[in-house]
Amino acid sequence: MTPHRLRCLDCGFRAEPGLELSCALCGGLFAVEYESAARESVRLPGVAWSLGEGSTPTIELDWELPVRLELKLEFLAPTGSFKDRGAATLIGMAREFAVREFVEDSSGNAGAALAAYGASAGMRAHIFLPASAGAGKRAQIEAVGAVAHSVDGPRAAATEAADAFVAESGLPLLSHNRSPYFSEGMKLVAQEIAQHGLPDSIVLPVGNGSMLIGLWRGFSELAESGLIGRIPRLHAVQATAVSPLAAAFRGHDTPPTRPTIAEGIAVASPPRLAEMLSAICESEGSAMAVSEVEITSAHRRIGQRGLHVEPTSAVALAGLERLSARGLIAAGERVLVPLTGSGLKHSPIR
Repeated sequence: MTPHRLRCLDCGFRAEPGLELSCALCGGLFAVEYESAARESVRLPGVAWSLGEGSTPTIELDWELPVRLELKLEFLAPTGSFKDRGAATLIGMAREFAVREFVEDSSGNAGAALAAYGASAGMRAHIFLPASAGAGKRAQIEAVGAVAHSVDGPRAAATEAADAFVAESGLPLLSHNRSPYFSEGMKLVAQEIAQHGLPDSIVLPVGNGSMLIGLWRGFSELAESGLIGRIPRLHAVQATAVSPLAAAFRGHDTPPTRPTIAEGIAVASPPRLAEMLSAICESEGSAMAVSEVEITSAHRRIGQRGLHVEPTSAVALAGLERLSARGLIAAGERVLVPLTGSGLKHSPIR
């Protein structure tokens, strides 16, 4: 295990490494703080439990915009989504603490990733997810031997049910939303991007923000160590139907939530909203929301170019069109968009 401590984001209290999700003094969430500086790569808290995630290809694509568009194909990860990187790190840490059975709540992809990585590490998982989650994601979870607990109601209901189950069972909650170790694994995306040359901007779909936070922390470490000279601007895109980050960025109250085809980012109250805002503002990026019509159009267009991804992935492409039209991304910029989840997990859009 790499020497590190957990630092409360609210009160600054420092705790020893562990699977606790919140500060004993104030209830705030933790970030990982290392005892030594990064040198040749980003730092990780321990040895990841790998199923071969990472090293996803990047391709160029003409999107009929005056930018150089590159797509990082994160949906080619072992379980079909970018969440595998975070799962590898979190399950690796769970092994350090001899976890044999755990609980997680998810809209689908993170649950499928943690279930799969946990199974390969000899752990039994209880995954709580909305009853509306895609059938493919539920099938994935059950195929690796995990228990899929379907919960009626909005995404937040799955979190509440998982918390209640933890209180009753005494099992650890390996929350990809609240654990600091999950987003630490996402720093490896920043390292891979840097190895192939930095884009000017990165446009990505954001729900709970693990990739956004991981990119910011990863690029920051690489910059502090002198391995890169600048940090790309990070532009977060949400569905208008569920857009707490976009609202907070504009200084508005969070609007009421509505159904969206971008189920992977339908998070009304992300626990790490303050970190997400910091990542955007400190990278001189932005946050915005796009309509269901824009998402559906972008999803259809990317499919016509041979890439079958989840509607959540198409959110970023819809956002790129707005960013370009508004001049927030200039003509000639090199822009990277991560395609975050496989379309094989999502029911066809009618």
